[in-house]
Amino acid sequence: MIKVQRGAAPESLQKPEIQQYLSELSAYKNLSEEERKGVAKPECNTPYRNADLFEAFDRDFFAKCYLSEKRYANSWAMDVEHFKAKAFEQQPELKYEWTNLYPADHDANMAKPRKDPEGGYLDPCSAVDDVEKDLLYMLGPDGFTSFKAADTSNIKACKTSALLDKIHNGNDAESNKKSATLRQEIFKKEKKILNTIIEWQGAKMPQDKFEAEMKLKNLLSRKTSFTMLMRSLSSVRRFIPEYFLD
Repeated sequence: MIKVQRGAAPESLQKPEIQQYLSELSAYKNLSEEERKGVAKPECNTPYRNADLFEAFDRDFFAKCYLSEKRYANSWAMDVEHFKAKAFEQQPELKYEWTNLYPADHDANMAKPRKDPEGGYLDPCSAVDDVEKDLLYMLGPDGFTSFKAADTSNIKACKTSALLDKIHNGNDAESNKKSATLRQEIFKKEKKILNTIIEWQGAKMPQDKFEAEMKLKNLLSRKTSFTMLMRSLSSVRRFIPEYFLD
């Protein structure tokens, strides 16, 4: 997971029918339990999967799943995930809230529990949470990954590391097989980076050195797939200068 700086909210989330729903919802929540018995619960079926939302995801999340960091050609291929539960019994007002909408790979979205756990998860858009420092990342053989809270007293970091482990490695035979494609993609990128480091270190001509440097900067950019896992590689930490990383 990488830190994300959100831009302006998509205009489609400000549609009049959505604002009307939020107004009705606020009024409903202010009613007493007895008063609610004779009033229908507010509903709104206006879609939030709109072009400007996905364009905003491309802009802010670089067309990457916020959980797995798998990158797509664009965000249209991903689910729109609600970071905090939007069930009516929990927080229905968050259904159209821009700060609660995240791009997620379908399998990652399905692996995340529908109910928020006690303590919650790290929020990559939060000024309080630092997903790049609060979590430790490690790549094992054949793309298998390990995640750990940097501070085990940080409940959100512990919950998040467990969720990422489930997404990347599965928690049973079926989900392990289902996540194999994700691990294969990670393994391929790891090999590409390691080979490029060798190419960069062995380059004799300035032009060759420069080209290898640019390849590494692109491969390790936060705009590309699996940024934090790739930056956790020992070869990257030992040999790659800090200025290579955006």
